[in-house]
Amino acid sequence: VMATDAHVVSPLVFPGGDLGCLSVHGTVNDVAMMGARPLWLSASFILEEGFPLAELRPIVESMAAAAREAGVPIVTGDTKVVEQGKGDGVFISTTGVGVVPPGVQVSGSRARPGDVLLLSGTIGDHGVAVLSQRESLEFETTIESDTAALHGLVAAMLAVAPQGVRVLRDPTRGGLGTTLNEIARQSRVGMELDEAAIPVK
Repeated sequence: VMATDAHVVSPLVFPGGDLGCLSVHGTVNDVAMMGARPLWLSASFILEEGFPLAELRPIVESMAAAAREAGVPIVTGDTKVVEQGKGDGVFISTTGVGVVPPGVQVSGSRARPGDVLLLSGTIGDHGVAVLSQRESLEFETTIESDTAALHGLVAAMLAVAPQGVRVLRDPTRGGLGTTLNEIARQSRVGMELDEAAIPVK
């Protein structure tokens, strides 16, 4: 399988992460959500003319660290520069390639009546972490992004129940609501949620 995604975030650095690790995690997770084991990544940068190397270096180093930690190497890439005022600092596009193990069938169209929805963590951490920096919001506690590579978790679930896991999703900008609506539409099922059971910090 292949997955590709363009990554843009403002600010470039936020509590718990940055554009670099986010671009690796996002594509590794997109591949994993198809039931596949991610093998390789490509990375393409679009830089605005004059973007400081001192700001680019930590983003690239963060990408490299995230790829090493995930065990999914970045094997190719490209960089282009656009005129000043024609971009927004830096954009990163990543593509991932992976292999689906034999017998694994994961798709948004496979949800069935009686299935149970499992969440791997709290909802909204990343969005609030980014928004808090962008809008200079302050909270009583530090809210950090939960950006992470999830392919290890997916592999463990599929190893235990290869036929029992039918749908996988990594909710991103649309959040939980958009993700569940997408699954409901693709599988032609309805869902009943217990709002109090949805984990939110």
